[in-house]
Amino acid sequence: MNKRCLAPAMASAVALMSSSAVLAESAINIYGNIDASVVTASGIGPNSERRWSLGEGNWAPSVWGFRVTEDLGNGMQAHVHLEGGFSSTSGAIANGGTGGIFSRMANVGIGGSLGSLSAGLNLSPFIAAYTSTVGLAGNNFYVPALLMHRDGKVTSGTIPAYTGGTDADPAFGTTGGFFIPNSLTYSLPRDSLGGLNASILYSFGGVPGANGENRFMAGNIGYQLGTVKLVAAASDRDAQYRQYLIGTSFPLGPVNLAANYVHFDPYVGDSSNTFVIGADMEVMPSTRLGINYAHNNSIGSPEIINLSAVYALSKNTKLYAAYNHATDGIPSSYSGNNDAAGNASLAQNGKSDAFMVGVQKGF
Repeated sequence: MNKRCLAPAMASAVALMSSSAVLAESAINIYGNIDASVVTASGIGPNSERRWSLGEGNWAPSVWGFRVTEDLGNGMQAHVHLEGGFSSTSGAIANGGTGGIFSRMANVGIGGSLGSLSAGLNLSPFIAAYTSTVGLAGNNFYVPALLMHRDGKVTSGTIPAYTGGTDADPAFGTTGGFFIPNSLTYSLPRDSLGGLNASILYSFGGVPGANGENRFMAGNIGYQLGTVKLVAAASDRDAQYRQYLIGTSFPLGPVNLAANYVHFDPYVGDSSNTFVIGADMEVMPSTRLGINYAHNNSIGSPEIINLSAVYALSKNTKLYAAYNHATDGIPSSYSGNNDAAGNASLAQNGKSDAFMVGVQKGF
C-alpha cells in the first residue's frame, strides 16, 4: 500500500477513536411514558350523574424527557434533566404545571461524592417523600385533592384554591404543585451514608424588592434499613401554609405495607390531619393487587378507598384496573380532577365511585 495513502487513513482512524472516547464520557437517555384508560364515574355535576370518558394519566403520567450526564473526572458529574407532560387524549401539554414544553423538570447541576446540586424546575422533596410511602396505586388514588379539603371544597378564603397539589400556588403562577420553579435542590449522595438520604429545596419568590415574599422551602430525610423505610418531610410556602409528613413502608410476610400522616397548617383557617394506609402483594406471576385508604379529619370527614390491580405484559407495558370510592366532593380519579379543573360542570358532588381500565406503556 502507498504509505502516503496509509498515513492519512491512520490519522483519520485515530481521530475517530479519540472522538468516540470523548463522546463516551457523556450519556443521553431519552425516555417517556403514555397512559390511557376508559373511566366511568358517578356523582358528576349538580345532579350527581354518571359519566363515561377517556381518561389519561390514571396510572402513571404521560411524559417525555431527556437525562444527560457528563463525566467530569474525579468522581464528579454534570447533569441535565428535561421532562414535559402531555395528555394522551389530546396531545396537549398536561401533567405538569408551568404550561411550558418542559413543565415538570428543567434543571442543570453537578454531583459527586459530597452530593448533588440542581438549579431550575425541580421536584418538591415533600412530594417525593409522600409518594414513597403509599401502597400499590396509580395516579388514580389522588390524595393531594384530599389534603386541603374543607367542607366539600378545596381550602379557599385568602389562600388560593390549590387545584394541583399541596405545593401549588396559582396566584403567583408557580406550578400545578409537584414541580417547583426558580429553585435550588441539594441531595445527599445515595448509598454512601449507611442508608441515610436527604434533600432540601429553596425556591426564590421572584418578587422585586422582597426576597422572602412567595418563597418556598421543602425538605425530606429518610433512612432505609434492609427493606424497612422511614421518612419525614416538611414544606413551607411564605404566608400561606406549612405541612409536615412522616411515613414508612415495610414488608410483612408476602404483603408490603405503607402508611403516612400529613399535617396541613394554613395561615388562614383550621389545620387538618390526613392519614393514609395501604398495601400491595403479588398474587400470581406478573400480577399485583393493592389497596389504600385515606382519611382527612376536617369538616365532612372526606375519605378515599382505592383498589388497584396491575398486570405486567412486559417490563415497560402494563394493563391496569382500579376502583375509587370518594366522599364529600373529592375527585375519584386523577383524570376526574383534571376534568373538573377545566370544566366546573364536571366536578364531583358528594359521594362518587370511579371504575377504570387502562394501559400504560413506557419507552
